[in-house]
Amino acid sequence: MPVLVYRDLAELPRQPHALTIGNFDGVHRGHQHLFGRLRARAAERAVRSLVLTFDPLPAEVLRPQEAPPRLCTLDERLALIGACQIDSVLVLRFDQEFARQAPEEFIEQLVHYAAPVELVIGDDFRFGHGRSGSVTTLRELGSQYGFDVTVVPRVDLEAQPISSTHIRQLVSAGSIEVAAELLGRPYALTGDVVEGHRRGQLLGYPTANLRLIDRLAVPADGIYVVQVSIDGSSELLPGMAYIGTRPVFQDQMRAIEIHLLDVTLDLYGRRLTVLFVRRLRGDMWFPSVDALIEQMQADERATREALAQLGEDWPPPLTWAILNLAEGAVSADG
Repeated sequence: MPVLVYRDLAELPRQPHALTIGNFDGVHRGHQHLFGRLRARAAERAVRSLVLTFDPLPAEVLRPQEAPPRLCTLDERLALIGACQIDSVLVLRFDQEFARQAPEEFIEQLVHYAAPVELVIGDDFRFGHGRSGSVTTLRELGSQYGFDVTVVPRVDLEAQPISSTHIRQLVSAGSIEVAAELLGRPYALTGDVVEGHRRGQLLGYPTANLRLIDRLAVPADGIYVVQVSIDGSSELLPGMAYIGTRPVFQDQMRAIEIHLLDVTLDLYGRRLTVLFVRRLRGDMWFPSVDALIEQMQADERATREALAQLGEDWPPPLTWAILNLAEGAVSADG
């Protein structure tokens, strides 16, 4: 059953909920662990599970010049939450007026519309104007309004902190295999194919130029082994991705280019979801076009070897949530 998505507190059905609150950017393994606790508590209380999240993300409103890039689009976030077997998601619009709410005011509205019997939150949870509300505040309000509070400690993976901030740092550094371990799925970029310089065709490696559909975190410059879904197809096509400024041609503008192996397709106007498997190398300058082509041929051989090593369990199950978005979530009005 797809997750139900609500866009306003007043849309919620008047029934009790066990709920959690947060940005949940990337829906990484830490978030998945929290959702598991939420599901368990909802089942024990015989109520529906509800995830409350925000769009835009708070930092994009409060500190727009400093806001970090996202790890997934909003649609992907909703699909991933649904894949964690959550009953419903409430997406609240975050703006300056919302940010001015006192913690008590926010919880009062939540109690009125969502009828929480339990809140399941992370141990670093803050809320309300200026992040003035804490776990202690929430427990006090719970005593007042009659809901319980369960605090879930942050989880790490083999000494790696599982947090959206840390995963962004890994992606930015090109450490996409470690990022994938913390996400529980390969890192992905989704975007539309737009017109490029068509130099790839002249080099024997035609590429599709990707324009991201959200302010997503882009991996470090270099060459990557990738798999590509076209328009949400379940068929994953093998390919290479280039991220960089094309130093041989002195373009300066950073680009994301995708080359598909063994297939030639007209991709203009199509939407691609690119799964990053491995980083082969960083961006490089070459003394000539011939030297560049020679390196690209070596990159292709390395890409084929890397893809041949993927097991039958690739990609991880959660990946399909973002590849099959049409099945991942439905609005509350159907």
